[in-house]
Amino acid sequence: MSRPAVILFDLGGVLLPFHRERRALAVARRLGVGAEAVRALFAGDLPVRMDRGEAHEADLAAAFGALAGRPVPEDEARELILSVFGAPNTELWALAGALKAALAVGGFSDNPSFVRQLFPAGAALDPMIFSSEIGASKPSEAAFAAAEARAGAKGAEILFVDDSVANVTAARRRGWDAILFRSNAELTAELEQRGLP
Repeated sequence: MSRPAVILFDLGGVLLPFHRERRALAVARRLGVGAEAVRALFAGDLPVRMDRGEAHEADLAAAFGALAGRPVPEDEARELILSVFGAPNTELWALAGALKAALAVGGFSDNPSFVRQLFPAGAALDPMIFSSEIGASKPSEAAFAAAEARAGAKGAEILFVDDSVANVTAARRRGWDAILFRSNAELTAELEQRGLP
């Protein structure tokens, strides 16, 4: 396998572990509503619209406020949506930092850009491609085309790491090298096969 010019990491489920049910329970507790109502909200179109940059914290705060029957400030809404994430995968963040000696290390995530505040201190991904900034989410062709433009690379020049089969499949259709993330150990082995880090 040839060495890529850039590696793009997904955030949720890779660099930032996440658990949707933990968020549902955290939101339900904070707002004083049933978890089923919260699950229904997140099963609707608002999260998808936020991922594409068509809705923002104010829209989320309004939706939470409608559930709670009280005003919910935007900063509280942001905190609640971020409750889906656990502690950063520090081993992978360290690996991403080490890879910077060999190639560009970026991110490609279906999230609003405020997720950046969860990055470990001093950690950076460049380019960091948020679906909310490009107006398209994975696995759409538009999202992958925009990612190529932002990364300044295409096809096999890009190595992509994601925990979604659909996203990995879409990346491979565009000629990207893509790894389905299952564990740190498996990813490290896959990278070693490619001569990285």
